Amino acid sequence: MIIAASLFLWIKYFTVFLTTHAAAGILISHYVRSPIEVFGLAFASHFVLDFVPHGDEQLYHDEEWRSGRRYRRVAIINAIDVTVMAAMALWAIANNPLPNSHLMLIGILGSIIPDFLSHLFPVVHKRLSWLFLVRWLYGLTKPTGLRYLVRAQNWFHDALHHDIIRSDISFQSGLIMQVLLVILFLGLAR
Repeated sequence: MIIAASLFLWIKYFTVFLTTHAAAGILISHYVRSPIEVFGLAFASHFVLDFVPHGDEQLYHDEEWRSGRRYRRVAIINAIDVTVMAAMALWAIANNPLPNSHLMLIGILGSIIPDFLSHLFPVVHKRLSWLFLVRWLYGLTKPTGLRYLVRAQNWFHDALHHDIIRSDISFQSGLIMQVLLVILFLGLAR
C-alpha cells in the first residue's frame, strides 16, 4: 500500500531534480579522471540543466505553498527524490567496473550541492541560528569568503530559476523529460 501511494505521488507530482543532476554527475565521472575537474564540471552541469524547464513552478511558487498548506506534499516529493537518487547512486557504484567509484560520489556531490546551498543552507541558518554549533560554523565561513560564494551562487541560482527562465512546463512533461535524461545519462555512463 505504501509503495503504491509512493508510486502514485511519484508519477503525479515528482520532478526528479536531484536525481537528474546526480545522473549528470555520474556521467561526468565516467569521462573525467581528476576529482577537482569532476566536481567543477558537475557543479557547472547543475546550472546547465537548470536552463531546462523542470515542471515545478506550480509546486513551489503558488499561494498554497506560501501559506504552508502544501508543505507536507513537497516534503514527501523531496524525500522520494532523495531516496531515488540514493538508490540510483548505490546501483551505479555497485555496477561500476571502474576502480575509482569515489569519482562518482564526487560527481554526484558536485551536481547536487547548488540546490543544497540555495535551499538548505539559508533555512538551517535562519531556523537554527540559536544553536551554538550553527553560529560557530557560520562564523568560520566569514574569513574564508565561503559565505560570499554561497550568496553569489544563491543569486545566480535564483536568477536562473525566476528571472531568466520565465516559462515552465507541466508536471507530466517535466517528469517524462527528466526520466528520459536520467536514462540517457546513465546509458552514456555505461
